[in-house]
Amino acid sequence: MPMPLSGVKVVDFCQVFAGPMATMLLADQGADVIKVETPEGDSSRNFVPFPNSPRLSRGYVAFNRNKRNMVLDLLKPESRPVLHRLVQWADVAVCNLRVSVPERLGIAYEQLLEMNPKIVYGSITAYGEQGEDATLPGYDLVVQAKSGIMDNRRLADGTPVGSNIFYADMAGAMLTAYGILLGLRERDRTGQGQKVEVNLLHTYLALQTVQLVNTPSFNPPQQGRRPSGVISPYKASDGKWLWVHAATERQWRSLCQALGLPHMADDPEFATPQKRAEHAEALYDIIMNLIASKPARDWERILKANNAPCSVIQNAEDIWTDPQVMANRMFDKFEQPGVGTVTVVNVPVSLSSSKEETKFKMPAPLMGEHTGQVMRQMGYTESEIKELRAAGVLNS
Repeated sequence: MPMPLSGVKVVDFCQVFAGPMATMLLADQGADVIKVETPEGDSSRNFVPFPNSPRLSRGYVAFNRNKRNMVLDLLKPESRPVLHRLVQWADVAVCNLRVSVPERLGIAYEQLLEMNPKIVYGSITAYGEQGEDATLPGYDLVVQAKSGIMDNRRLADGTPVGSNIFYADMAGAMLTAYGILLGLRERDRTGQGQKVEVNLLHTYLALQTVQLVNTPSFNPPQQGRRPSGVISPYKASDGKWLWVHAATERQWRSLCQALGLPHMADDPEFATPQKRAEHAEALYDIIMNLIASKPARDWERILKANNAPCSVIQNAEDIWTDPQVMANRMFDKFEQPGVGTVTVVNVPVSLSSSKEETKFKMPAPLMGEHTGQVMRQMGYTESEIKELRAAGVLNS
C-alpha cells in the first residue's frame, strides 16, 4: 500500500538535527528525499562517531534514514544547472542553514522560487529571519538561555543548567514537517508554492505557552527551591528515584491510600492544595522516609495499582526494554552498513491506514552514495556525470 506521502519529492539542504529530522519525518511517510551534502559533509557526521565507520555517527544515523544522498559543491558555478534540475523536480526544499548562507549557496527561497514557482520551501533558523540577532550563529543551548527555558533549570546554588535534550531542535523539526504539509495542502488548492518559516526561539516560546500568558496584573511566580511533597522525586531503598505526581484531589487521595497513609487525606495540615503547599517540607519528609523503605520498582507497582501517577526515573537501558514502550512499538531496528544493528526511535505518528506498514526503507546513506543514481534520474548522461566529477562538482 502506498504511504501517505508517496510521490512527494524533497530536496534536503540541511545539517545537524532540526532540518534533517524534519525531512526524515517526511521520508518516513513515503516522501522521496534527496539529501544534498557539500564536499565537507553534514557536520552531524562527527557527532559521537561510530568506531571504524566511514563518517557515520549517532547524530547522523538518527536523522537520515530513508533518504538518498548526493554530494554537490554548490560553490562551483558548474553546479547551478544540476541544482536547477533538482529544484524543478522537487515539490519541497528544506534548509536550516544560518541566515545569509543559503543566498550565497544559491538555495535561498527567492532563488529557488525562480526555478520552480510551485516549490514549498521549509526554512529553519535560530532566531527568525528579522531582527538584530537574525544573522548570528544559533545553537539550541544558546536559545535555551535566550528563551527563558534555562531559568527553570538551576543547581542548588542557583547556577543555570542547560539541557542536553535539544527540545527546540526536535519540536522545531516536527513543526517544520507540519508547516510543509500545510504548504502542500494550500498548493493543491492554489497551484502556488510558498515559504514555511520555523525558528528555535519561537519554538521554545511555544513550549512555554502556559507559562508565558501575561496580563496587566501578572506577577511572575517565584521559582521556589523547596520540595513539593506531592510533585517530587523520592529516593528509594535501592538508590533509584521515583517520581510522584499527585496534582488533583483524587490523585492526592490515591497517593495516601497507596502509601498506607489514608488518614493523611483529611489531615487539616494537608487537606487542601494550599495547605499541602504551606506544609510542603513536612509532607516531603514523611513521604521521603516511607519511600526509602522499599525499592523503587516495588513502590511503582503499589502506586500504579492504586491509580496514583508515578514512574521510576529511568535511564536509556531501562527505556529500551520498557514494556509500555515495547507494546507500542516506539523503537525500531535496522541494519546500518558499517555499524551493524541500530535501534532507533520509531516514527512518532501512526496512521491507521498504514499502521502495519514498515516505515524503514533504507539506512542512513554514505556521502554521495546515490549521486550517480540521482544524476541519471535528472537526465544526465554518463559522460556528463564523468565531466562533472572531474570538475569536482559532484566530488564523489
